[in-house]
Amino acid sequence: MLKLDIDESQFRRKIERKLLKKLKAATRRGMSRFMLLAKSYAIRGAPKRHGNLKRSIRKETKGRGLDVVGILRATASYAKFVHDGTGIYGPLKRAFEPHMYPVFEGKRFVRMGLASGRGQKPQPFAKDAIERAWPRAPQIFKDEMKKARD
Repeated sequence: MLKLDIDESQFRRKIERKLLKKLKAATRRGMSRFMLLAKSYAIRGAPKRHGNLKRSIRKETKGRGLDVVGILRATASYAKFVHDGTGIYGPLKRAFEPHMYPVFEGKRFVRMGLASGRGQKPQPFAKDAIERAWPRAPQIFKDEMKKARD
């Protein structure tokens, strides 16, 4: 007579480890796909004069396990000012102080000019992109979980 002794807890732990590994990978892929969608919306929504701002938009996915974070950033030096606005429209809500500046024609000084202004209105292309992509997030993650299950 053959006696078979199966350790169920060890079998269960092995399955749980495999499922958790698949779940972590699916979460990372889902975040990456979501950020790619948000990046495409940000590129479409960013103002274009020379295209440098649009070319500077990057997506990034960071984190370990189930704690995954997506980052959307524009690396152009002026991106923050375009996104958040300046002067009375900016985060500090302060008008620019009028100031004088020299005006040149070639190397020859011509006159002094007066600079003043209200500022630039915000154009929150990154925030708008995340908000536009957000309704599709559940479906993106659901699709990735289905792929992991199969």
